[in-house]
Amino acid sequence: MPTTTNPKLDVQEKALCRAINSFRAQHGKPPLKVSVALTRAAEFMAKDMARHDHFAGDHIDSHGRDFDERMEAFGYHPATKAENIAAGESTAAKTLTQWKNSPAHRSILLKSKLKVMGVGRAQNVNSEFGWFWTADFGGTVTRTMTI
Repeated sequence: MPTTTNPKLDVQEKALCRAINSFRAQHGKPPLKVSVALTRAAEFMAKDMARHDHFAGDHIDSHGRDFDERMEAFGYHPATKAENIAAGESTAAKTLTQWKNSPAHRSILLKSKLKVMGVGRAQNVNSEFGWFWTADFGGTVTRTMTI
């Protein structure tokens, strides 16, 4: 049964949401709202990568789900979906820089069809990466939360 409480974003996760919207604004794109379902999906993926010390470049989690299947499992069913993942940086600013410097990730950040996002990060102190990040995106506004 899904929980009715909103996920809690830490300071860096909130900073990433704001930084993504700032980057979009610099390129004439509207801000994204923060989706409850996408945040839960992103938190799961970040924690899953950290728990298994696996940077999932193929976006497949430990249950064998791709990002589309994972977002649906967390209650986000609209068709337009995308995901960025990163590892190795502890701050939102450095993580966003990784994505801005990658053409594929940059393209997702600036997609006009996107309306919502969810972010998550997790740490594994025994991993060479340290920090794992996920940002999930969607094209339809469902239940949102303020940051």
